[in-house]
Amino acid sequence: MVNNHHRIEFLYLQQEDCVKAGGLDMKGAMKAVERSFFLHGKEDYIQPGKPVIRWGGPETEETLGRIMSMPSFLGGNEYAGDLEEQDLLGPVNTSGLKWIPSRPHNPSKHGIPRANAIIIIVDPDTLMPACIMDGTLVSAMRTGAASGVAAKYLANPDSKVMGQVGASVQGITQTMALKEGVPSLEVCKVFDIDEAMSRSFAERIRQYGVDMEFQVVGSAEETFRGSDVISTATMAREPYVNGEWYKPGALHCEISFWDTPPEALKHVDFVVVDDWFHVKHHGVDVSWRAIRDGVIPETKLRGNLSEIIVGDKPGRQDPSEKVFFNPIGMGIHDLSEAHRVYRNAVEAGIGRTLPLWESPALS
Repeated sequence: MVNNHHRIEFLYLQQEDCVKAGGLDMKGAMKAVERSFFLHGKEDYIQPGKPVIRWGGPETEETLGRIMSMPSFLGGNEYAGDLEEQDLLGPVNTSGLKWIPSRPHNPSKHGIPRANAIIIIVDPDTLMPACIMDGTLVSAMRTGAASGVAAKYLANPDSKVMGQVGASVQGITQTMALKEGVPSLEVCKVFDIDEAMSRSFAERIRQYGVDMEFQVVGSAEETFRGSDVISTATMAREPYVNGEWYKPGALHCEISFWDTPPEALKHVDFVVVDDWFHVKHHGVDVSWRAIRDGVIPETKLRGNLSEIIVGDKPGRQDPSEKVFFNPIGMGIHDLSEAHRVYRNAVEAGIGRTLPLWESPALS
């Protein structure tokens, strides 16, 4: 926002504002995330490799934490008609940044969430900040939504049983999204090493309108066995998944780093990622480690989900295929979902306008 006196203002949205602006609407979040997948497939985006601050190697992220910075640009003007035809949200045509620190000891030491995030969206003309907002909610929702979109394209459409390993916040948004992406799901088996989290899962998730039968099970293996769609969302520091647990036709969405060992990927028919360049750049995801170490051939990598969404590559071709989806998480997803919430807030008059400056001190 610019006026003649050079005053620069931006909209500030705290997390409660994001909730009021539809931040917990998974249907909307999935439209936003599929929009960014579609534009990724059309190459109408800019997304540099994520700079990551670590206090050690990649394995220390689960103990000491990390800080990620995720800048991106998302277009859409050229594909406005295609977006409308696919019942997605319209063009974004601006840039943004997510800054997301994560400190694993926060819950036990300070009683606060492990991760937090701030998102900045800029004015496309001036590149001045248009919105600075809480990104923690956006981040959780878009991560769930990515799995939901993957399930929409890769799961068997008559899937009935879901398995969820990890009953924390990300387990909640994964389940919300997978039910949205595969409406035929009827039963969700839940396992968490914290049994109290498993027991309270059904009660916590029902407030978000998820209608499924929830069953608490006693092991990760029980969660996998017989499940059509599985999500693993944990802070595991070493692998526990066995590839022999997959039933024919299963889809496994692995959003953690260490749950699945490379050897398990020998049991799947093909692997899909969100962005292979970024997966390699980060160097942690099991799909990259399995190919890097020669455990599976690179030919088992079908490609990016966006290539399947825009029709450049085939998705599931047989109901018995076992599919592994391994996203790294893309800044364009954050930007797309944050933009949806921001536009809702502007239309509803939600949030506070704050000045960056009244007039520039140096000009």
